[in-house]
Amino acid sequence: MIIKAYTPSMQPAIEACFKACLDALGWEYEPDGRHSDIVNIEEAYMRHGCFWCLYEDDNLVGMSAARCIDAENKIVELKRLYVLPSHQGKGYGDQMFQNALEYVKGQGYRTAMVDTRHDRSASLHLIEKYGFKQAERYNDNDYAELFFELDLTV
Repeated sequence: MIIKAYTPSMQPAIEACFKACLDALGWEYEPDGRHSDIVNIEEAYMRHGCFWCLYEDDNLVGMSAARCIDAENKIVELKRLYVLPSHQGKGYGDQMFQNALEYVKGQGYRTAMVDTRHDRSASLHLIEKYGFKQAERYNDNDYAELFFELDLTV
């Protein structure tokens, strides 16, 4: 297992992996709509954050991202944590989440935000494991039901 930061050559594999993850959840992939960040990773993440790809035996099996949402107050949002269903249960999501947290702490962010849904039990497990606390809605994501924050200064 290896985690690599995004490069443009990864784009086709990222889109295929992301779509496969959404298909497994029964969700529609909307690259021209709510998933436009996936087709524009350079702009959406790399200029003010990072996007990572998780590889097992040279195959892309997961992803995660972080992006600044408030530079003045040093607030970052963790996004797009997905692992292919065939590779879940190996601790990869945990490793990706930990990688993102180490990155944002190293970048000097003070608060990390994350949103999710009630039915995303693996995400909720990680959010709880790393000490996030429930927060008020901080974005306009109509699909998110729960919002959390983590004080990175402690």
